[in-house]
Amino acid sequence: MLILGMDTASKTASTAVVDGETLKTLAEMQSQGKLSHSENLMPMIDSALKCAGVSLDEIGLFAVAKGPGSFTGIRIAVSTAKGLAFGADSKICVGVSSLYALAHNFCGYGGQILVLPAIDARRKQVYNAVFENLEYIKGDRVITTSELEAELNSEFSGRRVAFLGDGAAMCEEIDFPGIVKIPDMLKAPSAASLCRAAYDQYKKGQAEHPRSLSPAYIIKTQAEREYGNGKK
Repeated sequence: MLILGMDTASKTASTAVVDGETLKTLAEMQSQGKLSHSENLMPMIDSALKCAGVSLDEIGLFAVAKGPGSFTGIRIAVSTAKGLAFGADSKICVGVSSLYALAHNFCGYGGQILVLPAIDARRKQVYNAVFENLEYIKGDRVITTSELEAELNSEFSGRRVAFLGDGAAMCEEIDFPGIVKIPDMLKAPSAASLCRAAYDQYKKGQAEHPRSLSPAYIIKTQAEREYGNGKK
C-alpha cells in the first residue's frame, strides 16, 4: 500500500509518499518559504508523486495531520486530503494528531527520553503532548510554557526530555535540567513520519471515509469564541 501524507499544521509544510508495507520513504518535500500553505501544498504533492515515480491513482491511503496547530493550516491539509481521496478509487483516509506524527520523528532515537512535541499556539502557549516510546503519557492539549515547566519539575523530575516542533526553541528556555538538545532535522514536521503513524492507525482499524475526516483544533476557533460572546 502506498501512502500519501500531508502536514501543514505548523510553519513547515511537508508532503511524502511512503510504502506502507516496508515503511520506506519514496519521496518527501518540505517547505518553509514565503509561499502560503494553500499555494504550496498541491505543487509539493505533485512533486512528491513525480519523485516517487507513482501516480495519484496508485495511492491507497491518504494521511493528514488533522491538528492541533494552525487553524488555517489544518483546514488546508484536511480539505486537500478529502478532495484527493474522493477523487481516488480507494477513498481511505487517516487523520493523525500532528503531535503524534511529530513524536514519530524520534522513533528509534529516544531510549528512555520522554518526547514532547510542541507547536506554537501564541501567547506563550504551545500545543503539546508527552510521549514515552510512542505511548501517550499526557494527551494533546494547549499549555503555557510556565505551566509546562511546573509540570516537568513536579511530575518528571530526574527524567530526560526532548522537544520537537516549531515550539521547541521556546520550550527549551524553561528551567528544567533534563532537557536534551536534539538536531534541528528531527524537530521539523515530517510527512514521512506522519505516514508511518497513519499506517499504524490503519492497521488498528482507524481508517475512515473522507466524508468523516475532520480537524482536531483542541481549542475553539476565533469565530466560535466570538459567537459564544454574543458577537455576530
